[in-house]
Amino acid sequence: MSAVLLGLVVGVALGYTLQRGRFCINTAFRDVLLLRDTTLLRAWATALLIQLIGVQIFASLNLLKPDVPPFFWQANIVGGFVFGMGMVLAGSCGSGTCYRVGEGMIGSLIALLGFGLSTVATDIGVLKPLQDLLRAQTIQINGETPQLANLTGLNVWILVAIIGVPIFVWLLRAGPSTYQQGWSWKRTGLILGAISLAAWLSSSATGRAYGLSITGPIRSLFEFITTGDFKLLDWGSYLLIGLFVGALVASRLCGEAKLRLPSASRTLQALAGGILMGFGAQVAGGCNIGHGFTGLSVLALSSLTTTAFIVLGAWTASFFLFMEGFEKLKKLGRKPDEQRVPATIKG
Repeated sequence: MSAVLLGLVVGVALGYTLQRGRFCINTAFRDVLLLRDTTLLRAWATALLIQLIGVQIFASLNLLKPDVPPFFWQANIVGGFVFGMGMVLAGSCGSGTCYRVGEGMIGSLIALLGFGLSTVATDIGVLKPLQDLLRAQTIQINGETPQLANLTGLNVWILVAIIGVPIFVWLLRAGPSTYQQGWSWKRTGLILGAISLAAWLSSSATGRAYGLSITGPIRSLFEFITTGDFKLLDWGSYLLIGLFVGALVASRLCGEAKLRLPSASRTLQALAGGILMGFGAQVAGGCNIGHGFTGLSVLALSSLTTTAFIVLGAWTASFFLFMEGFEKLKKLGRKPDEQRVPATIKG
């Protein structure tokens, strides 16, 4: 019962915040490349900084002992890159897809179906041999999962200072946003940071020593639907259900809840993107949240590697799919930031 209540509460708060902050990692990374806009990147950095500091405090007080994602270096590289390309095709990341389902976007629902089926196929189905092949080589340091601390030999608080101070200075010097919908990036980042810390504590209380994640909960929910095994449902499963509810409530309150049907081509694109995201996230052991948010807070080498290749994959797909259109806008004398990302890539 505690897993149900704690997961639902954190999930509702997460879904509400994602929707009101229009927070999507795909958009954050893509906007840096296409629009030179760092608005959502600042929200992500703010939340990450809060979580980075908070998790180390919790660990030092013995409030939790965080799990560290294993370093399957081949899987992290391939999975991260494939996931990054997939989220551009789908029009949103794993968490962005989920909150947009709560808004009523059918394209995002189709992407979610592709995501879920792909994770199951990769975990226990026809794609499992490929996952096993990519995960065959695991790197450890003196029998421990690699983190920056055991890699460099530096005290974790020195590493937090080295990483955190430049981020904090950059956030302080950030200029006004060129584009903003919903909450400001500061408000979004601060609340997401607080939710992420609550996720660590509430999840740990149920025996799951990790914070926010999306891939595992999606896979578990889809496996539960196909098997009916209630043992598959845990804190993360109820977090995901709460996320849908929170996003629905937020979109209803602000008048943005509406069923939106995609075109036939957009439907296929969303499905393909979801399948790629599911495969990449499952192989890598996490997505933009599990690795690119939670895993980074424990300075896991696997998460640093996966996140880097998620960005590389997203930028590669964005370059080939959309950069030509933005170059045409420039030739016509129109600045890229005068036109948001084309509707064809929205969820």
